[in-house]
Amino acid sequence: MNNTLRKGSDNREVWGEKTVCLFLLCCSFFFFCRFFVDSGNGERLLEKKNLLALGETGVFLLYSFFVLFFRKKTLCSRRAFLFFLSFPLLLVAYLHRFLLPLLLSFFYFFFLASILGFFLSGKINDFLQKCISFRYSEKDKTAAFLALPFVLIQISRSNIALDYDSLRYGLRSAWILFSPDGKGGGILSFLQAFFSSHGLINAVYSYPKGLELLTAPLSFLPVYGFLLAFQIWIYIAIAFVLYFLLRDRKDAELALGILAFFFFSSIGNMAITMKTDNLTLLLQLLSLYFYGKGERKNSLSMLILTYSLKPTAVVFSTLLFFGFFLDSLIKGTIGTFFFGKGEPEEKRYFHPFGTKKKGSTALIFVSLLFTCLITLRTFWITGLPFSTTFTGIFKAMGFSVKWPFNLDAHVDYSGTLSLQETLLSFGKRLFFFLFYPVGEDMAHVGIAWSGIAFPAILFLACRNALGMISCVFLRGKEAKASTKDIELPLVFFLISFFSLLSFVMLWQIDGNYYSLWECLALLLAFGSPLWKKEEEKKKRKWRILLAPFLYLPALLTTLLTSWAGAVGFTPIDPVNKGYYDHLSVEMEKQAERGSLPLFLKMAENPRNHVLAVSETPDCYRIPCVVESITDVEGSGGSPGLYDDPLYFAWFLKWAKTDYIYIERSFLEEEREARAKEMLIQMANLGILIEPEFANLTKTQESLPEYLLVKVNQSRLEYAWREEPYPVLTKEEEEDAKSVLNWIDYGREVKITCVRGPR
Repeated sequence: MNNTLRKGSDNREVWGEKTVCLFLLCCSFFFFCRFFVDSGNGERLLEKKNLLALGETGVFLLYSFFVLFFRKKTLCSRRAFLFFLSFPLLLVAYLHRFLLPLLLSFFYFFFLASILGFFLSGKINDFLQKCISFRYSEKDKTAAFLALPFVLIQISRSNIALDYDSLRYGLRSAWILFSPDGKGGGILSFLQAFFSSHGLINAVYSYPKGLELLTAPLSFLPVYGFLLAFQIWIYIAIAFVLYFLLRDRKDAELALGILAFFFFSSIGNMAITMKTDNLTLLLQLLSLYFYGKGERKNSLSMLILTYSLKPTAVVFSTLLFFGFFLDSLIKGTIGTFFFGKGEPEEKRYFHPFGTKKKGSTALIFVSLLFTCLITLRTFWITGLPFSTTFTGIFKAMGFSVKWPFNLDAHVDYSGTLSLQETLLSFGKRLFFFLFYPVGEDMAHVGIAWSGIAFPAILFLACRNALGMISCVFLRGKEAKASTKDIELPLVFFLISFFSLLSFVMLWQIDGNYYSLWECLALLLAFGSPLWKKEEEKKKRKWRILLAPFLYLPALLTTLLTSWAGAVGFTPIDPVNKGYYDHLSVEMEKQAERGSLPLFLKMAENPRNHVLAVSETPDCYRIPCVVESITDVEGSGGSPGLYDDPLYFAWFLKWAKTDYIYIERSFLEEEREARAKEMLIQMANLGILIEPEFANLTKTQESLPEYLLVKVNQSRLEYAWREEPYPVLTKEEEEDAKSVLNWIDYGREVKITCVRGPR
């Protein structure tokens, strides 16, 4: 009778779980439809480029279904499986001019992974041997082919999806990070350039540059594709680490869990950016993996490395460390913490990085050295070890921010709201984040949304985590067994708390902030069986029902959202060189709009320092040291430089600005009135000389659209020394009139007599 009651209780629990999941999925699907319309994705889908991308995605799907339908013939051996999996990958990469970057970046990624394997095992070919010995099940094959279209989408559009942040972060490293000032070469010049600010004031240029340093060899190749392809391999590597983490858990829903990972467009869309989020996530998951294997030094090494990649790693990686510390307290192993041998291991499965219990001492020293080097760069440039993170704490400790930086970039608006307003704002944001990312403060969530599957996964994760935590309080023999995998729910709740706290504290939240939270939720949701064994037949029917309900919306969300918007796919070129020439495409664009002469003048020397008063991110495509006026006075910049012409002249001198490039359409915007006024003052002071115009119009009354002026460095010297400016020469006066005439639309211009610096 007890067994009957227990079985009935289990069935009620299972069906209750299914009911809640179905309710959450229905809500998610309903609001996904709303999001699809209200965010404009519905209209964008009808654009020709996106319809073509949708059609090609349909071909990807048909191919995957065809292979799976004839799996007995197509997947009959390991060699056949690898052929049918890699064939569309290579074909799509070639047609979309991504093949050479994909192959070369794979070898470079494999080289870095081999170096890591060498530090872990002492054998340079250890990683290769582990890859060769890798084994997978039939379900894993199915998951791989169903996940394939998500990877192919990212490959197909990577070349044309150059987004704002990627162009500011890692794609321009050859000019704004590693190019030395003046002549010279060698490692000394390389390091000198790396530790220089290059006159770039925005906080993003002083962020930790670990990813940029790791990918430095790819930065000097002629196109951006090599760097972007490297991110694709990081994306695939994250899936593999999640695979190993799930496989170490008893009765895990392995294939379904890995497939669900590709539903997260918040992570998938990061695979075509040069932002550091995915590499940070990869190392954080590796830290969790190594900790679970008892390799505590290796776990610590991965956490240390994350501090060299992303400012927010100071928060989230530290939380992981704290979660591991709590886990050791609960297990009673605090005495050996990161240097103990850990629990005995059952050698049931392949583990790609070895199983030495104490971990690699060499790796921890290399991690410390690398992170110290990156942190030293930020400190050398800004005066703080971590820019924009815990700046108040560092200032209280005695650190001071160097002029002209202003590193208080992350706005905390929680103090401006009452308790009731805070609670309402939190509830609204949580709802929008999970179901319906529309609105001003959800703009960066909509382009990196976790998708409609996440609410159900989060529910299952919380349910399983609470169950595991409650088992800790059991007495007797069960208590010790129940604490074996307690580190996962501990770090999940810690990351969950601070992720939710960010909804209250930050005015602008980005979808990529929560990728670690989403992966931890996935591990908990699929790391234990979703349904009991006696429900196996019903479970299969349930999966069939959920497959189109989750799969197709996830595919559509991935297709129509990215950091660059709905860009379609790179146009197919049947006969190509294997790569996409970004510079040639940009020069064609400049020629069409008439600004090519100015573009070529700025690009003739990659060390030219240019302040662009023009649209972003287009201005970042100029191959030299370019910083936009938005960088200077916007978020992460230093708006106080506009308060006085003297301050702005100081900035131009500090930044070693050679040219100022101006677009009329940008300058006419109402929000750029202060920039316009500052340019007028600079012209009056004789600082803007040798104007060059482009895109001359047919009518004489009109003025050209584009202007390039040289910065008069000799007059900036007077501002720097705070001495009076000398009287303008006749040539300087003519240049000033020409510039003012262009700015003021042909009005009669008078040169204002301006006194020298105070």
